[in-house]
Amino acid sequence: MSKKGKVIGSIIGGLVTVGAVIGAVVAFSNMQGPGPNPNPPQTQLATVQNIEYNQEDNLLTWDDVTNANSYNVSIVSDGGERVETVKDNFYTVALTDQTTEFKVQAYDTTNTYLASEWSEPLVITLQQEDSLVADVNEFAESICLQENDLQRIISVHPEGNYLVTTGVYEFMGENYILSDYTDCGEEVQSLRSALKTEDAYYKTTTRDRDLAKNYDTASSFLKRSEYSEQIQNLVNEGYSTLSFVTSQAYDRNNAVGLTGILKATNNNDVNDVKYYVVDMGIGIIGVNSENIKFTAAVEQVGAEHIIEYDFTELTGDFAEYAEELDNLQNTNTTTQDYGMSL
Repeated sequence: MSKKGKVIGSIIGGLVTVGAVIGAVVAFSNMQGPGPNPNPPQTQLATVQNIEYNQEDNLLTWDDVTNANSYNVSIVSDGGERVETVKDNFYTVALTDQTTEFKVQAYDTTNTYLASEWSEPLVITLQQEDSLVADVNEFAESICLQENDLQRIISVHPEGNYLVTTGVYEFMGENYILSDYTDCGEEVQSLRSALKTEDAYYKTTTRDRDLAKNYDTASSFLKRSEYSEQIQNLVNEGYSTLSFVTSQAYDRNNAVGLTGILKATNNNDVNDVKYYVVDMGIGIIGVNSENIKFTAAVEQVGAEHIIEYDFTELTGDFAEYAEELDNLQNTNTTTQDYGMSL
């Protein structure tokens, strides 16, 4: 072989060797992952618009963003924040917390475009289930006299054409039991319908009752050995598991009183429950100390001195109201924090 051939052969051999080395380097480089993009993206994707949530379908949607091929969805709730990534312009999520905040960011996985700014937050508050307690509280606030500050609801019941809403109101530093009589124009048979009475404020007459007292007469009353006539009848019929859903003691001249909602449960069937609006007075004379006055009346005076001013069974959605109120406060241990304070 000539010198020229040897030189060419050496050159070719060298090129082959260099090529092998370059190939190995490239292969090694690929094993390590892609290096820095020599041409980083300069254009930012547009911000996501028109975020909406359909509670019935549990579906979050938004407008597509040009050149985006995925989206980051931020979900903030009581449990904190989490971010989910989806390829389409929708995300299915069932809400369990009262309030949830959504934000969406457009993203390009090819690294051609910069991720968008996060969208404006969309805050979703779950629609509340039908709540008679909330509706009654709102209604009572709307019909009460402006100078009266409603503290809590004691009871609500029908009386002919009237919806009678009884509560504790503060006036001039004292708490009073007042009853608002709202003329509904026809016999009241449904609480929900009565609460929708138009111009109810102007159709309501407020009747003064008595000075409210902070005594837990309800518990003591049910420990009596002698019941009132109506309560004794319930006990005789097997409804001897008795408790007060709401109660309020009051002072009435020579008597002490107790009003509220009574719950009577059948001993043989816990699902057989009746609710009553009750108002009872117990005569007591010659006791000067207020503390002793209430205690003596409730625990010691005979049943013949109990006056049943009212003992009305609640039916239909009036009973639903009492049951809802009972469920809301069944973990409470006193009778002082019911009604409006829930």
